[in-house]
Amino acid sequence: MRINFVMSNKVYSGIFDAIISYFKTYLPENHELYVSEFPLDNMDIYHYHRPNLEEKLMHNSVVTVHHDLDDTDPWFDANKFIGRYKEADTIICLNSIQKNILESRYHLKNTYIVPHGVNKEIFTDTKRNKRKNSKFNILIVSKYYLRRVKGEAYLYELFKRLDSEKISFTFVGEGRSIQSLEAKNFGFETKCFEYLPYEMFDSLYHEADILLIPSLFEGGPANIPEALYTRTPIIGRDIAMIHDYLKEGVNGYFLSGYINKDAELLNSLAIDKDSIFSKLLDNINSLNFNIFSWKDVVLEHIVIYEKLLEKKSFLDKIISRRKK
Repeated sequence: MRINFVMSNKVYSGIFDAIISYFKTYLPENHELYVSEFPLDNMDIYHYHRPNLEEKLMHNSVVTVHHDLDDTDPWFDANKFIGRYKEADTIICLNSIQKNILESRYHLKNTYIVPHGVNKEIFTDTKRNKRKNSKFNILIVSKYYLRRVKGEAYLYELFKRLDSEKISFTFVGEGRSIQSLEAKNFGFETKCFEYLPYEMFDSLYHEADILLIPSLFEGGPANIPEALYTRTPIIGRDIAMIHDYLKEGVNGYFLSGYINKDAELLNSLAIDKDSIFSKLLDNINSLNFNIFSWKDVVLEHIVIYEKLLEKKSFLDKIISRRKK
């Protein structure tokens, strides 16, 4: 099978680069991956990752929904994508919210869910028995955005309300030094890594007490399977993959969106009021989430590609018979 990843422009994307690398690593021997800006001739599958930049899709087309369909950024306006999604033979979603929106709002039925995977050669599944630090360490992993889509403004308000004597922060991601400095100005101990080799990410999760995701909108995010696999409690909004994998009071808590209430929750976790954090750790150690490895993700895509080709072959035979 010849698979063409159509990128539609030359803009670098870290997550796309990683996905391409995993596909090249884990594709079965009888499959070939070709990555190009524009569609190539004579491919079996055309998989588009930025379909909004295309005027028309090729035959045997697959698209992946990498963004939040409710994102208010003009770049991610759903109207720029839906035309191509309707044209696609197969739509791959990262989470059930995307799938439900496409089915209920846009009446699209050719959808599958294939979440991000975890690199099990880097991350380790180790049970947690206690707090890792004298201060409650909150890990934040994402790029800093000026449009504050990753919850930057919300974090700033949290800094005003959290107990700097009990809580510390670890920031990871381009531009996060801005947020780290803000936290320091409110008296928090912080660590910040704008750029960090991916091989070191495992230690970040195991040294952190929770992963905080205050984002307003997300497609994945990719750090959800990483947190689940390393048994790191998650605090985040009820969006994207968080919706599918966070169980309230079991492996984390949903942010309410009310700043005082959320600050109270985080402060309570930090002092382990009513042993709520201890209970989280006990729960997490007993959970067994079915977390895809990236190899699983690649092989799941192959199954979807094969189903599409089988369906097209079947329809072609029917059309041919009718013509006769």
